[in-house]
Amino acid sequence: MDLRELNPTVLRRIPEKDVSPRDIRWLVQVDVERTALEERWGAPEITEDDFAEWFCFAFSPAEGEAFILLRQVHHAPVAGFVLSVTRGLFSPAAADRIVRALDIAGARITHLNSEAGS
Repeated sequence: MDLRELNPTVLRRIPEKDVSPRDIRWLVQVDVERTALEERWGAPEITEDDFAEWFCFAFSPAEGEAFILLRQVHHAPVAGFVLSVTRGLFSPAAADRIVRALDIAGARITHLNSEAGS
């Protein structure tokens, strides 16, 4: 996908269950408040795995691509959300574009997966 086209008008919320955990990888940690995400994008889904309950905001910016913002509901180890993405979005440039496309003032990347390159 052309990352220049990644903006709030092309993002659509999708159900978390539509994104396979096998298809995504952790890309960055994003400093953004849950309330700010809710004001802009609506209420999070709450999902559960073997480890915890999670607030989840899942999006699809284009056919075949998706990303998810996750945060533990109880006792989150860090502030903000983890951003996990599909293969076509696994890059620092895509992370920057995604955070800008969220359209939330003050949202910023705090940690990058070293496997994503620079």
